[in-house]
Amino acid sequence: MLNNPIRITVVLALIVLGLGGYILFVDIPQTRQFQKQETQERQLIPFDDRDITTITWATANETIHLERDDKWRWTITEPIRFPADNQEVRRILRALIIGKVKRTIEDGPATLEKYGLAPPYLTLTLNTPTTTQELALGDRGPFAPSLYVQTKADNQVVLTTLDVMTFAQKTLPNFRLKDLLFFDRERVQEVHIQHADTTMVMARVAGVHSLSPNWMFTSPLKAPVDKITVGTLLMDLSGLTATGFVDAEEEKKRILGQPSRAHVGVTILEGSRTHYVSLYQFQDAEKAYAITSNTGPLYEISPSILKPMTQGAFYFQDKRLFGMAINDLVMLEVTTPEEQYVLIKQHDEWILESNPNATLDQEVVNLFVSRVVDIPTEIAHPEGSTTSSQSGLDSPTATIRGRNRQGQKTGQLVLGKREKGLVYARGAALKGLYQVRSTILDQIPTQSQLAHRNP
Repeated sequence: MLNNPIRITVVLALIVLGLGGYILFVDIPQTRQFQKQETQERQLIPFDDRDITTITWATANETIHLERDDKWRWTITEPIRFPADNQEVRRILRALIIGKVKRTIEDGPATLEKYGLAPPYLTLTLNTPTTTQELALGDRGPFAPSLYVQTKADNQVVLTTLDVMTFAQKTLPNFRLKDLLFFDRERVQEVHIQHADTTMVMARVAGVHSLSPNWMFTSPLKAPVDKITVGTLLMDLSGLTATGFVDAEEEKKRILGQPSRAHVGVTILEGSRTHYVSLYQFQDAEKAYAITSNTGPLYEISPSILKPMTQGAFYFQDKRLFGMAINDLVMLEVTTPEEQYVLIKQHDEWILESNPNATLDQEVVNLFVSRVVDIPTEIAHPEGSTTSSQSGLDSPTATIRGRNRQGQKTGQLVLGKREKGLVYARGAALKGLYQVRSTILDQIPTQSQLAHRNP
């Protein structure tokens, strides 16, 4: 019977023995194993990455040697001497420094093949002034990220937290510095662009009504430069990077000896420093090349950098046609076939000259004024290519003139005939005949449209 005291005692004894056996033979060994693994987890590299002075990166195909100077700049010294990409080197060192040993797999391993270490796909040698660390990298581990590594100093195979993608498929071009030009865009004073038989010179001048500087052409014409366009060009040049390298002199001569479809020379004056780059494009429109010195490599680059510099001065010219800054404008005379009116700015508000007591919708007026002042040209027409009758400028669709605080007529926009979404125009800022977007004709308000409407 179950209530027999002897049977109950035996059952309880068996339960206690089973529980004790589980603790002794299962739980305690697993706990010790977990504790051992925890104590084994440690930094893979036992020193600071700032202490590392040389790196040797050796694979089956090549050996790359890198050295650091006292300003923490890295240089490739083998197989060529060339500035190294500091960001790439730091990325690798960062991965090594934060990498951890999860556990030791084998001490004095007899077979390395099963870990991908016979031979390893990469051997890294890191030197500091006082020590050397050599690591052989093998296959991926069982979890992500993980990697089998042989530490040569103690001849152990360990499982680490390294990510194989940080180290895989890196060759000499990965370590080479890919930036071509080094300048501060805010310190550039002049940009010279030589293309075909023309040299464009753009110079920085002080801004009149803004903190940001303006740019002017000094050659081959005297005219304002679109500061956004030249700013974009400087940004693109400062970010110009190589996608490949040609080092062999014979190959460089062969490439540069081809008939070129585009050749642009760029000189950048940054204070006392001068930067130069020569850009080439040959018959293959998908490729372009650059060279910064006679002794340096020929860089393979993206061809997109060439496009703006081969379009001539008009591309860089400030294309606003009206000829006045909005802060200088205090009077705007508007003439259309239907009506004529004059807007005057007083105390930062616009009024009608013919009816100064009328309340105008300042938002409508300011929007119209900004559209007139900032309207850009779209197409330039050579002198003599279009007559006044063809352009409609002998009987203008609209004439808008602006006066400054001294009463001088310095701004002007004369609009002629519409044609395919554009309208012929002449302005004070640019000599010649142009076309602008014809939407400006629909954006000229009548006097009644200027009036403020009560909600």
